[in-house]
Amino acid sequence: MPKAEKLSPGAVAMLKEKQIAQFATIMSDGSPQVTPVWVDVEDDGSHILINTAEGRIKAKNVARNPMVAVSVVDPVNFQRYVIVRGTIVERNHERAAEHIDFLARKYSGAERYSYRRGPEQRVILRIKPHHVLERGV
Repeated sequence: MPKAEKLSPGAVAMLKEKQIAQFATIMSDGSPQVTPVWVDVEDDGSHILINTAEGRIKAKNVARNPMVAVSVVDPVNFQRYVIVRGTIVERNHERAAEHIDFLARKYSGAERYSYRRGPEQRVILRIKPHHVLERGV
């Protein structure tokens, strides 16, 4: 996988679409853990954003080991994809509740995220790419 510190404009455009990402983290025993997630990206391609809640397995895993992978494959054209290996460089709680509502509008058209589990604390995981593989973007 080629070294790269950011995504191409085509990859950014793809991640701004209503695409589901597979988010891989590392369990405490070293085994991989993968979760389908909504995905966001900074306009310049410098970071991928994943929103989760504190206490979930993803958040626990990245607190222990910040190395992650993100894979997005277009369901209409499997030869169009973006795969990223990177590092969590920031955990941001400040605007995380607003961000999950933004993602709810993007993915479901709902004004607010309706899957909140009681008084959860949302967190945005900011991923800095270090290897990027893109095709068809």
